[in-house]
Amino acid sequence: MLTRRCGFLFTTTGRPCGNRVGEDAPWCRAGHPCAPVSALDDAVPGAPSARESRNDPRARRSGTAPFRRDADIVQRATALVRRALSSDDAELHGTRADHILGDEGAALMLLGSPAASEPARAGVVQRFGLVGALLVVGFEERWRGCTTHGGAPRGVLHRGHKGAVALVDTLVRDFPKLDQRQLERLLRQLERCAGTGHEDEVARAHRMLHATYALAARDGTDRAHRAYLRALDRVLRLVGPLVIP
Repeated sequence: MLTRRCGFLFTTTGRPCGNRVGEDAPWCRAGHPCAPVSALDDAVPGAPSARESRNDPRARRSGTAPFRRDADIVQRATALVRRALSSDDAELHGTRADHILGDEGAALMLLGSPAASEPARAGVVQRFGLVGALLVVGFEERWRGCTTHGGAPRGVLHRGHKGAVALVDTLVRDFPKLDQRQLERLLRQLERCAGTGHEDEVARAHRMLHATYALAARDGTDRAHRAYLRALDRVLRLVGPLVIP
């Protein structure tokens, strides 16, 4: 029985989604988690499946292309970076990313659930950069997998999904032990899934920068910080002529 409407707010217009949903449904037909707006804090959730898109008469009438889940994951991570950079310093207010990620159950609730903590999400992104944003998206996808597959917390995504969804789940699982080369490879694979992958020198330099930034924050060693500074210097040398008159 449809008894309420989805309260997800679109970040571009500020308007609510408005799709009717059942009392106990965790998601509306557009893929938005149906928690109160105050709990969601305009977070960007998952997207409708291809089956939902095919069954939507509006999509058939308008000829809308099927939703690209892989591209959406990268877009969600990019949006999280923008929001985190405009937020208060989470660590200054006592929110520490390493404490959040150290407890998988707490991280799943604080980062991936419809009632996720915005300071916790911002803290992870601020600490680990783009890699941190992908970690948050990975926990969102894990939560979606848990609600879809009866609450199984691990392994669901690998059995049921491929592409970028499986890659961000791999990042969540293996982040504590990934080295620089493995992390750069994973970032390249995610870009390819989203259709944005490039193999020129600038793209490789940016992947190295994202990877070394996250590893310097994770490990805190002199070696990791030197690798990050070398990557930063490389990017500045490459893009400098493009931005300096």
